[in-house]
Amino acid sequence: MMLEKLRNSTFIFVLASLLFGAVSGFVDIKASEVQPAALLIIIFTCFLGFIQPRNAWLSALITGSSILAAHLISPFWGLYPDYPVEPSVWATTIALIPAFLGAYIGAAAGWALTGSGSKALK
Repeated sequence: MMLEKLRNSTFIFVLASLLFGAVSGFVDIKASEVQPAALLIIIFTCFLGFIQPRNAWLSALITGSSILAAHLISPFWGLYPDYPVEPSVWATTIALIPAFLGAYIGAAAGWALTGSGSKALK
């Protein structure tokens, strides 16, 4: 039921992207390495790209940007990364690479299964 709503609603799709991004951002703040957050980003965007191939770019942009957002917002909540980002917080925009990679791998799988870019698993 929820998966069908996610396939048909851009609003719910964006909310799911924001939720997955928040989880990825929190993991990145708390982890000492970048690999756990990068893996989550790839998994989440691959799933979202598969569900709505036509909006793969949107899930990649939202979820990938969440790492930057988490590092900018977390000090206001008293959360500080165990290991600060070097050379600056803007280096976290590199998270867009695995985000777009995962989103378009998922979108390719969605297109391959349906034969079109409209919706995965009609």
